[in-house]
Amino acid sequence: MPDSVVRDCPFKIGATPLTRYKIEIDGVEHELCLKEERYSEFGSIKDRVAWYVLSRSLPSPDWKGAVVDASSGNYGYALARIGQRLGLKVTIVSSPSISEFNATGIKDAGAELVIAHPEPGESSNGARMRMAGDIAEQTGALFLDQYRNNLNPESHELWTAPEVFAEAEFDACFMAASSGGTTRGFYNFLQKSDLHTQMNLVEPTSSKAFQDVPDGLPKGLFIPGYGSGRRSSFADESLALDVIRVEEAKVMAANHFLKAHGLSDIGLSSVGVVTGAIKWLTQQDSPKRVVCICADGGERYNNEIDSRYIPAAGDEVVKNAEQKLSARISSFGPVSDLVSS
Repeated sequence: MPDSVVRDCPFKIGATPLTRYKIEIDGVEHELCLKEERYSEFGSIKDRVAWYVLSRSLPSPDWKGAVVDASSGNYGYALARIGQRLGLKVTIVSSPSISEFNATGIKDAGAELVIAHPEPGESSNGARMRMAGDIAEQTGALFLDQYRNNLNPESHELWTAPEVFAEAEFDACFMAASSGGTTRGFYNFLQKSDLHTQMNLVEPTSSKAFQDVPDGLPKGLFIPGYGSGRRSSFADESLALDVIRVEEAKVMAANHFLKAHGLSDIGLSSVGVVTGAIKWLTQQDSPKRVVCICADGGERYNNEIDSRYIPAAGDEVVKNAEQKLSARISSFGPVSDLVSS
């Protein structure tokens, strides 16, 4: 990656660990690596996006004005913390689904949190973008527009992806869509590389970020950052993506397994990515090494698991999913050493 990407960042963002796990499926043992973005300074993969977009959008290095942007949570949290350090006035427009952790963190950083409610026929993402744009127009604040700003995928093409693939070779990589920036950035990187890594997008059943929703699948979209109700601005017909759909109830079931066995404290969308990777591995007849891009940590959701996310999925539905998943993932466990630290 260009040295300037890292050298110019005054925060401890990136250089996150790649943690190795193993899983045996039908007698075949695979290696499953987690790129744990929760270890960045502000706790998520969106630290990279917030710094990269902001630092390259400021009118001057010493500018002390106001910025506004839309976010489902993690990006807003990171932007608020970075803005606090730089002495900027930050406004974050989010949705009612924002996690309590992120909402509290944004306000604790001195930023203003505005909740956007969709108009009829409008997605939550669309409502956030609309209101953020309106605030910028009314106040003169700098609108970073992460959902449409090409600096978003560029941060991953030039920073995240090179960091991941410099550490090991992989047969496949897996990620969630969120804003679509990670997906587009990794896709662009792999298209320009000589790597033979299959890229897979893991989505909930109702997400239409990169592909239309198939008929007859369960409705959902209650886990922040896991899927989108609108087509990503970074999606176009040139992207040949393999999409693996994992129901949110199965994500809740897998999350319970990981926590109960003390295996990992990744966030809910990241658990979805790992579950999608395991689903893909069940279809492989030879050993594979794969990597999951894990966007954040469980601390952003853990205190709302029982009160909010499991009820949204349905208690009985989650219990049934746990019974079905338990045999499949029972052999999932850590490898003793780390690829990197």
